[in-house]
Amino acid sequence: MGVMKTEGEIAGRFPIGYIDEEHVFNIIRESSFKELVNFNSRLCIDLNRMCFIESSTCKNGKTFVEVVYERIPELAIDIEEGVFKIDVAVHNPITNQVLYVPMKTKAFLVEASGRSIYSLVNEGENVSSDKKLFYVVTNKSEVRVIRAEISGVVVYVGDVIGKYESVNKMLCIIVREEDVYRLHRCS
Repeated sequence: MGVMKTEGEIAGRFPIGYIDEEHVFNIIRESSFKELVNFNSRLCIDLNRMCFIESSTCKNGKTFVEVVYERIPELAIDIEEGVFKIDVAVHNPITNQVLYVPMKTKAFLVEASGRSIYSLVNEGENVSSDKKLFYVVTNKSEVRVIRAEISGVVVYVGDVIGKYESVNKMLCIIVREEDVYRLHRCS
């Protein structure tokens, strides 16, 4: 019989989303998103050294606060303009890397919907145009392939959360490679 994994071990496999602390307070003031923010989980990003540290104090950089990962598109992207409206950081614990996406970066959104959706990419992965992003099983049990239309870096892959969603949906956000910063853990 296998050994059961602890909650921390399971949670340590999924990406964690962070938004710039300055913008968190604006978001909370303007809406009812307070329950989406975890003020106990903070990240300090030092762009001069191209690194990050999990810390509540940040002397040489910007502080980011954890938010519910699946709400990043809603909180951070201006859908009409197709750009990030705030600074975002995504920590991929598997690679132990943070992807930092500055405000006003162009976001390329790819949505998949169907009975079952299988993501073929992860956060931090480089993709070329025409790369397979999702397999989708339709209600007619047909398999469809959703492909990237541009080359870049995957910064988000997650479920689309909505009040009235009756179909499974997933979203992949890609940014051009020159617009994303790959940060390592500070030593």
